[in-house]
Amino acid sequence: MLRVLYRWLEEEEELPNPMARMKPPIVPEQPVPIVPEDGLRRLLAACAGRGFEARRDTAIIMLLLDTGIRRAELANIQLDHLDLDYEVVRVLAKGQVERLLPFGRRTAQALDRYLRVRARHKDAALPWLWLGLKGRLTAWGIVLMLRRRGRQVGLPDLHPHQFRHTFAH
Repeated sequence: MLRVLYRWLEEEEELPNPMARMKPPIVPEQPVPIVPEDGLRRLLAACAGRGFEARRDTAIIMLLLDTGIRRAELANIQLDHLDLDYEVVRVLAKGQVERLLPFGRRTAQALDRYLRVRARHKDAALPWLWLGLKGRLTAWGIVLMLRRRGRQVGLPDLHPHQFRHTFAH
């Protein structure tokens, strides 16, 4: 749109075209791979169980799938950001913009199950939603968990960004 405007202004001799030397952006030819449906089933099956890690990992994956949440947003969720009654989570997005992300009933159920086992965790008093072995689960900890779970089911190099694209499909 701007290219057309500047070209017209240049033709009318109003001002030189600042876009004349600009090159179009390079668009990668390979799209971000999405997680295949059968892979998602295997991944969730690998997280099945009643233990702390199983419940946490299931809740993380379900929230990723339902909302398309970014890794940093996911890692920074605090307990008071979560509303299971309204099935919504409040996150601080890029640019420090607060937004609400709705999620479905099955994700609410997975989160509720996680919260019940989280209450017995040694670091349950921490405000962060996601806990690991040594306190808060970081964004990098989420990546490592997904890679570990992905390798268990033949999905090597699984990354949270893939869920954003899976969510969009």
